[in-house]
Amino acid sequence: MGQGQSLTSNFASVFQGLERMQFSKELQQNPAQYNAYVNTRIDQMTGEVFNRKRAAFQKAHIDLGRYMDMDHNANYYKERAGDVDRLTDAIDENNRKLLEGVEHDKNLSKRQFEINDWYNYNKLETLFFLQIFFMAALAMAVVIFLQKNGTVTNAMAGLLTGILVAIVALVGISRYYYTNRVRDTRLWHRRYFPKTAAPKPPAKCDSNGEITLDVNALLPKGLTQCADEEAGKFSDWQANLEKELLNYQTTGADPAPGTGNLLCKK
Repeated sequence: MGQGQSLTSNFASVFQGLERMQFSKELQQNPAQYNAYVNTRIDQMTGEVFNRKRAAFQKAHIDLGRYMDMDHNANYYKERAGDVDRLTDAIDENNRKLLEGVEHDKNLSKRQFEINDWYNYNKLETLFFLQIFFMAALAMAVVIFLQKNGTVTNAMAGLLTGILVAIVALVGISRYYYTNRVRDTRLWHRRYFPKTAAPKPPAKCDSNGEITLDVNALLPKGLTQCADEEAGKFSDWQANLEKELLNYQTTGADPAPGTGNLLCKK
């Protein structure tokens, strides 16, 4: 069966070759038909080439249009993204200014409340001092009236007047000193404490991680000063003793009594 099919295909190819040879021979015998066939084939090949070129150009044109649209869309999206970024930055800047304004108003209102509170209590304290002064003036008027009537002696009147004046003066001086020297200038109910340097810790760590203890920091300053003075006296006594020993070895003279005992000297 396979051999029969192969023989059939061989016969078909042979017949096609014979037909082509017959067709070519007929065309060669008829020049007009040959020229017509050649022109037809040229037209067909030219048309096919033109159609392929045209299809390729149209495809390239369509692809170029798509690429241009994609580039245009990309630029459009980029521009819109820039607009969104600028809008976001503008919103953030506006929010920042609003927050700064709110914080400024908050601090300003808080400071204004502190100022009002301070001056309010200052006026109340001034009114308190004026009330004491007025009551002292009324009391002195009563004392003067009693002195004029002879009910109170001049010495007693002077003593009472002096006491009243001293009370008013003490209240006024204490108020002035406490308000201007002790009271905080920002908050009325807060006292001002001067800043003092923090004491040095007696124990500290060195570079090796070992703890070193400063004994001088634990001892009182007066005791340390006294110990330094006594140590200086002992050094002077030791130097004087060495000097007397050297003099004794050189000259043989005895030291004077009482010399060299510098520890007993004040």
